Amino acid sequence: MATAEAESETHTHLMQAVVLKQYGGEDNLLIKSIPRPKITADQVLIRVHAASVNPIDWKIRQGMLKWIIPEQLPATLGFDVAGEIAEVGYSAKQRGWNVGDAVIAFSDKTFGGGYAEYLAVDSKVVVVKPETCSFEEAAGIPLAATTAWKALVKLGQLHAGDDVLINGASGGVGSYAVQIAKALGANVTAVCSADNHELVRELGADETIDYHATRFTDIGRTFDIVFDAVSKSSFHECRRILTPEGHYIATLPSVESVGMTMISKFQKQSCHVVLARPDGDILRSLAALANEGKLRTVLDSVFPLNEVAAAHRKSEGGHVVGKVVLNVSKDLANEQSPSEP
Repeated sequence: MATAEAESETHTHLMQAVVLKQYGGEDNLLIKSIPRPKITADQVLIRVHAASVNPIDWKIRQGMLKWIIPEQLPATLGFDVAGEIAEVGYSAKQRGWNVGDAVIAFSDKTFGGGYAEYLAVDSKVVVVKPETCSFEEAAGIPLAATTAWKALVKLGQLHAGDDVLINGASGGVGSYAVQIAKALGANVTAVCSADNHELVRELGADETIDYHATRFTDIGRTFDIVFDAVSKSSFHECRRILTPEGHYIATLPSVESVGMTMISKFQKQSCHVVLARPDGDILRSLAALANEGKLRTVLDSVFPLNEVAAAHRKSEGGHVVGKVVLNVSKDLANEQSPSEP
């Protein structure tokens, strides 16, 4: 009897999670039972209902970011989660968090950890889930929308009336950027394929450019902010469409962008590379926009957790419209990856 009780107690402290065993293809993502996280006084334990897939996830998986993020495999990926609080640390309780609260979070873990049934995070990076969003929609917000907000508001110093061009406007970051810029009073020009022009106009774009037909750097007008959410251009190419004190912002570092970021500190036109970090204040601002009906998540596709490899292939293939999300709520009991022994 004692042995059975011990085994039952051990089982209750395990969870299903996606574990990256080594760098490489998506076949290295395995569903496994691992220990449920233990929380500190400042943390909450979130029962994850949904987690989103971001390009950074498969770039980490491929080993592309080993020079930035030290190797600590095996690990669980996923920086965005939406779910309900299952446990609350003492200090987190003092900040007003309670078991059962519906929340979203931008994970502060090195690799994220959101592709799992439970995630322990500092309560400072947790925000009440917008009432206007399902858990799947809410899971798309943290990393991508924080990236867009930081690019436009913090780096681009966006003001009402600014002319803003967003390249990659129908993607995960871009779709949020269009809405944020419009909500803050900007005039928005969206660059994406013609198939998505109707969508980005619904999101708030005033004008659209089909990148198949026109190079946006050749349109002969200037912008206060050029935000390349897919990093397909360069500061050098975009300088001619920037106002004299305009801001160019990219999402991926390159030799040129890093160098020009330093050089442009001494020039009127500026070059920036946006790197999102967990920020509770930004996430609260985004949740407020969502509750006001000014920010919504465009869902490209939703996969169950045990189809995480397919979700990575979808994201990695490009041309995603909005967000790719994992439904973690599905009961994974007794399921395991076919490649797990």
